[in-house]
Amino acid sequence: MRRGSLFLRVLPLLLAVSVLTMTGISVVGFLALRSLYYDTNRFALTETVRALANGLAPEALETRTEAQGFCVRAARGTSFRITLIARDGTVLGDSRGDPAEMDNHGDRPEVRAALDGEPAASLRRSATVGVDMLYVAAPVLRDGETRGILRVSLAVPELRERLAPFYASAGIGALLLLAAVALVSVQLGRRVARPVADLGEAARSWAAGDLGRRVGRLEPSELDRLGRTMNAMAAELSRRISLDAERSRELAAILDSIGEAVVAVDGDYRIRRVNPSALILSALEPGERMEGLTLLEGFRNSEIQAATERCLASRERVEAELTLYREVPRHFFLCAAPIAEGPENPAPGAVLVLNDITPLRRLEQVRKDFVANVSHELKTPITLIKGFAETLQDRSVRKSPDAERFLGILRRNAERMDALVDDLLTLARLERPDASPLRREPTPIRRILEDAAEALERRRVEGGARLTISCPEDLTALVNEGLLEQAVLNLTDNALKYSGAGARVELAAEADGDILEIRIRDDGPGIPARHLPRIFERFYRVDKARSREAGGTGLGLAIVRHIALAHGGEVSVESREGAGSTFRIRVPMQEPGVRTQESGSRTQEPGYG
Repeated sequence: MRRGSLFLRVLPLLLAVSVLTMTGISVVGFLALRSLYYDTNRFALTETVRALANGLAPEALETRTEAQGFCVRAARGTSFRITLIARDGTVLGDSRGDPAEMDNHGDRPEVRAALDGEPAASLRRSATVGVDMLYVAAPVLRDGETRGILRVSLAVPELRERLAPFYASAGIGALLLLAAVALVSVQLGRRVARPVADLGEAARSWAAGDLGRRVGRLEPSELDRLGRTMNAMAAELSRRISLDAERSRELAAILDSIGEAVVAVDGDYRIRRVNPSALILSALEPGERMEGLTLLEGFRNSEIQAATERCLASRERVEAELTLYREVPRHFFLCAAPIAEGPENPAPGAVLVLNDITPLRRLEQVRKDFVANVSHELKTPITLIKGFAETLQDRSVRKSPDAERFLGILRRNAERMDALVDDLLTLARLERPDASPLRREPTPIRRILEDAAEALERRRVEGGARLTISCPEDLTALVNEGLLEQAVLNLTDNALKYSGAGARVELAAEADGDILEIRIRDDGPGIPARHLPRIFERFYRVDKARSREAGGTGLGLAIVRHIALAHGGEVSVESREGAGSTFRIRVPMQEPGVRTQESGSRTQEPGYG
């Protein structure tokens, strides 16, 4: 066994033995000394009372006077009290009292024992003098017969006075022994307390978060091993805390970067953690915390609550589609998955992921509308072409005067279908996600306006319209000349077609800072306010019958919008019913804009075709 180990094992035993030994020696020594002294005095008193009983004159037992005189003479010069008692317990004489006033002593223990023929002793409180006394009684024998009892007693206080020097010696010894034990205990305590204090300081530092502190070398070896174990524990704890913190940061970064809303709830449906995307979907005010709230408090949506309840009840993955009504309705695909159970938490909750499928639903609706609109637009000309073609198959009809009119109808519907296909192809090219960047060149804007006006000169003359151009000669912008001219042409063509005979149409362009603004203004019937939000949708028409009669495909303004988007700009309209309309195309003049790929959804900006 090592020295340090033996020391720690023996130290508590050594201290306990020392204290017990000191106390035992003091108590046992005192009791032994006291008992020895009392025994010595009892033996001495026994011999004294025997001698006095043997030398007692016979007449001393006959009268109280003689008995009293004997007792007084025998006790003179001593601290003894001598009492002469008859066989019946009557006190015949007493050196310190009047025997006539004393009660019968026959019931005293020492007297009863002495009546049997042998000396006896007793230590008790005296009823006569009121102090503790040591009594020794001996029979007074005459001719082998007990004639009386002679008793000698000594006051205990007198014995204690005689023992006082011995008490002092015992007390001093005990104090010296206690001082020695205390000195040894202090030295041993210092040796043990200092390393224990170092361990306590290190533990307090670790509890306060300072896991970098370490315990130095300690004595004895047991405390040193404990210190090394605590150092290893602190290092491992620091490593695990750092690892957990790193994992928490990684998890937070992952959650923050996820576009889907992620919510973790406990078994009581209270939110434990959310990412920024979920905060955006919440029903709370900005800055409010969702942690600690229930799902209903955070989102105010019963469908989320119901899906989570099914997930926690079945402990299986639950999927559902739901709608959140905020500023606008938004559709979500919800996936609720239970968190794995553990021994400390049998019902830990679930993780909810809400994936925004609003664009998907919007695209599905657009696709449905597009197919329906294309089918509707193509059905009429196809039906006409089919019908008149069948009519012309009759020889008599081909020779009739109506044949030329029928052929004209066939030609116009074929041209309408051709225009529709051309417009669809144009939109497809503009919306292609893999299309190359838009080719731009510095282009005089006035030339674009003049070319568009020249292309529509025949229509202007037929309608008796007046068309004016307002644009600086030196206005130049970095644009795709062909596409921008097509956008101006579509807007101008619409203005001429729908404004009526004698209409006034103005083409204007100017620089607004770094933005090129082109305006097409007419004084036609205007557009009712209810149509403005949807006017740029594909196949949307304000007056469907008039639009088809005029040869429109319903895609002209959708093409204009995509041309503006392709330039990184936008198109808008201002109109009042009966007061004309003004269309504006705004595109960057120098820096190319970001080409956005958007479908003609029902949330796009207003326009008409």
